[in-house]
Amino acid sequence: MIVPVGCFLVKSCLTFCGGPLEFTPAGLSHPLRVIFMNDRGLRAGWRLLIYFAMIAALRLGLGLIVAFLAKHAGGPSSAPQQPEFVQRIGQAVAELVLFLVALLLAWIMGKIERRKVGEYGLPLRKSIFATFFSGYFFWGFLPLTLLLLILRAAGVFYFGSLSPLNVQILGWALLWWFFFLIVGLFEEFFFRGYVLYTLADGIGFWPAAIILALGFARAHMGNSGETRLGVVATACFALFASATLWRTGNLWLAVGAHAGWDWGQSFFFGVNDSGFQAPGHLFNPHTSGPDWLSGGSVGPEGSVVTLVLWILMTVAVIFLYRPRRPELVLGAASPAG
Repeated sequence: MIVPVGCFLVKSCLTFCGGPLEFTPAGLSHPLRVIFMNDRGLRAGWRLLIYFAMIAALRLGLGLIVAFLAKHAGGPSSAPQQPEFVQRIGQAVAELVLFLVALLLAWIMGKIERRKVGEYGLPLRKSIFATFFSGYFFWGFLPLTLLLLILRAAGVFYFGSLSPLNVQILGWALLWWFFFLIVGLFEEFFFRGYVLYTLADGIGFWPAAIILALGFARAHMGNSGETRLGVVATACFALFASATLWRTGNLWLAVGAHAGWDWGQSFFFGVNDSGFQAPGHLFNPHTSGPDWLSGGSVGPEGSVVTLVLWILMTVAVIFLYRPRRPELVLGAASPAG
């Protein structure tokens, strides 16, 4: 209901002003048009208001459903505890649902704004596979490997023993690969997809990227094992991801880097991620020395070396990739510009 009502109100105001939804700069003279429109269409603030209103409505509806089910459940459940592997499959499905909902909301906004959903950071074309896998290995898994080698040379990290190589560990490898692929898609698209596109249209790309990097870091503060240094490092990763968008024009390299880093942490090297060690990991590592260097119980993201690494990676992306900036980077420019 929120989207149709919002669109109806905007359209009614513009019709009252004596013109259709299509905007022409000459119509800016009317006060109501200036409130709702600029030379690129509906103003960024109104678009974000509609977008977050839809999120709020979904959260409210889901909360009411959960409350209703809890009230009529008829006492505590006697269902047996599911195996760890099955629980993680459920988490992967939940992440997939979140991503699809974020994609659906962006598609709805695209209909309102007369844009394709791919313009918000995840276009579908042949080159995305090369971009994604380049991000996965060269900007995700490989930097993590380099980081752990540095920590090993410093004497604060040890790779430990290997888990038995069998069908079970292969199953965990595939499950974690899929899980972190979805995590990368959801978190990158939610924080650097539609919201960054629209906010950049209002205040410029880098101010918007910095604000959303702070929001990304704030969201990770809820992790029980997180530290202040880890939170700062998370903000630096968000700026790195924004830099890849600035240079490549889409989010596929950032999605790959995000997924490759997380898969390498949680499955391949078996290190902690925000204080949590995932089950079914390949290596069985341990750390020693000061937490600010080793990362301690937080994992490598709590190390100052990670902070420096992600800053250097951000600079490297800016210098290595030729500018292929998306439309959102040009948000504050006039059509002639």
